[in-house]
Amino acid sequence: MRRVYHHPARGHPGRAQAVILLLATAAAAAGLGLLPRMALPYAGPRAWAGPLAFDGARAWRDLRALATAFPHRWSGGPDRAAAADWLARELEAMALEVHRDRFDAWVGGPRPTTLENIWAVSPGAGRPDEIIVLVGNYDMAPTSVQAASDTAGHVATILELARVLTARPHRRTLLFLFPDGEEWGMLGARRFVRTFPRRAQIVAALSIEDLDPGPLRELGIDGTGQFRGFAPMWLRALAADAAAREGYPAGERGPLVEWVQRSLLISSTDQGPFLERGIAAIDLAGWTDDAALKDRVYHLPDDTIEHMRTASLRAYGRIQERIVRALDAMPEGLREPSVYLLLAPDRVVPAGPLLAVQLLVFAPLAAALALRLGGAVTLRAAALEWLALAVVLAVLLLWVDVVKALPLVGLLPRFALYAPPPRHPLLTTVLWPALLLPLAVLAAAASAVRSLLRSLRGSSQQTEGRIAALLAAQALLSAVAVAYNPFAAVTFLLVPAWLWIWIRPRRHGPGRLLNGLLVAAGFLVVVVLFAQYAAMLRVGPYILWYVYLAIAYGQFTLTQITLALATVAVAARLLAVAALPATGP
Repeated sequence: MRRVYHHPARGHPGRAQAVILLLATAAAAAGLGLLPRMALPYAGPRAWAGPLAFDGARAWRDLRALATAFPHRWSGGPDRAAAADWLARELEAMALEVHRDRFDAWVGGPRPTTLENIWAVSPGAGRPDEIIVLVGNYDMAPTSVQAASDTAGHVATILELARVLTARPHRRTLLFLFPDGEEWGMLGARRFVRTFPRRAQIVAALSIEDLDPGPLRELGIDGTGQFRGFAPMWLRALAADAAAREGYPAGERGPLVEWVQRSLLISSTDQGPFLERGIAAIDLAGWTDDAALKDRVYHLPDDTIEHMRTASLRAYGRIQERIVRALDAMPEGLREPSVYLLLAPDRVVPAGPLLAVQLLVFAPLAAALALRLGGAVTLRAAALEWLALAVVLAVLLLWVDVVKALPLVGLLPRFALYAPPPRHPLLTTVLWPALLLPLAVLAAAASAVRSLLRSLRGSSQQTEGRIAALLAAQALLSAVAVAYNPFAAVTFLLVPAWLWIWIRPRRHGPGRLLNGLLVAAGFLVVVVLFAQYAAMLRVGPYILWYVYLAIAYGQFTLTQITLALATVAVAARLLAVAALPATGP
């Protein structure tokens, strides 16, 4: 059998190859650094500058009525049906065409729960076949009482907008949607966009959500789609201009957070299902700078009307009115690519340069693969390693199948799509049988294939070829990930692509330990994101349990899960192969 370790110019990186890899990495890093220079000026449409009619006092009466008369209106809760009846009566009193849609969904109970969407339609006088949707859920987290900020504030805002916008003729058809089940994965909005017969006529959807307690400080803007899609830039610019005309800044999260949002595509509000279906949509929230108060009331019994402000409600409603009136007055609906990156309020990196950089960053992996394949790599070594990789991935996917079956066999409560919302007790209560059973299956499957993997191990003389085969697999995963979601490819696969190319056969223990550290460091971004989302979701060290539940309920797509586990499988095989002591002088 051919030995490869003593050919530094053709196998593992020698000095010349190391220089090439360093140059490729520097070029890739420079490409990321040059993204700000690729941004182009952007000028979006202007918000309505004419007179406004939003009545803050009338909206406050609706907020008080919903919060105090129906304080337990979560999906399946004792006040949910009565709250739906009240909403329908309010809309009918405006002489609008009211629709009600009941449907069943799993939201943690022993049997499916009946949910209900309510919406009202006001036909347009000029362009009746073009629809603008104002959407805001009326359900609430089951851990809250009254839910004055989340959700009574935005429901009252939409009701008042319905009154003032339909009081005189408007060009486009207006649809006021109050979905149920938002807390469980936007179930009502998801059903609406999948069943509404005129969904192809929707030109824009505004998810009007969550007016924070305390003084209003800025308009929060979120454009994350549910599994795919992102808000178009023109709609974000329009909302920002509307806020500015009322004297408030737009609360954009910044390019790094936006990059992560585009990588995960897990929406938390009702614009998500619309964006998934290719409909221009955006989420608009009223943010306060009183973080302590917000944390004290969010999804908790203290979210009561006493913490709300009439001035905030009025300003919030006026901003929304400016947006809707501008949408109604536009001569035609705007169509722009949803792939871009906002670097500043008036600076956007367009899709072309963005994709070029997202491809360039994987140049070091491509260079390393070319160098290694140009060396002493045997087909037998590559085939053996790919087979071993396939076995490991199959075992991991079996574990996922068992996890997804847990709600069906009663070891986990059943939820239709998402894990329960923040502050739900299940998020910090580990159900050990549900956790240990899949682990037992995983251990049994791993034990069953251990002898097969041992037979595929080969000799230490094949180590270089097997590492090359694993890098080829990682390059293939990166290519698939870029095609699926280039933002996610860079977020999750860039660090492995830059670090794992330095793994090589090593004769001594410290060198093999370095290989292990390089493999582990490939998951640094995942660790950082886990820490960030643990704080955001208020679950602390239970973030791993939350992710486990998210896998069980479908919060991640099958493609996302498969790509993630394939990367884990590559890492596991790299650890196994790179731990072999290299032979040679």
